Amino acid sequence: MLAFMDRPRYAVTVLWDPDASVWYVADSNVPGLATEADTLEQMERKLAVMIPELLALNEPSYLPHPVAFELIARKQELSA
Repeated sequence: MLAFMDRPRYAVTVLWDPDASVWYVADSNVPGLATEADTLEQMERKLAVMIPELLALNEPSYLPHPVAFELIARKQELSA
């Protein structure tokens, strides 16, 4: 468990676009990350694949291993 806590953590903030009906990456500390998905579940699956791939391409010190990331979702709604 300690080794997991020593690894870098990555945060991805996704926002809901009501016009396009998709979640999209609005902010992240993962270099080069840009994507969208119809559901949060799809977004989570995409990020689990994309984050390690982008780190391997863009971070010279990256060693292949499971990557911890936080998915922060924000959606604004108006009450009825």
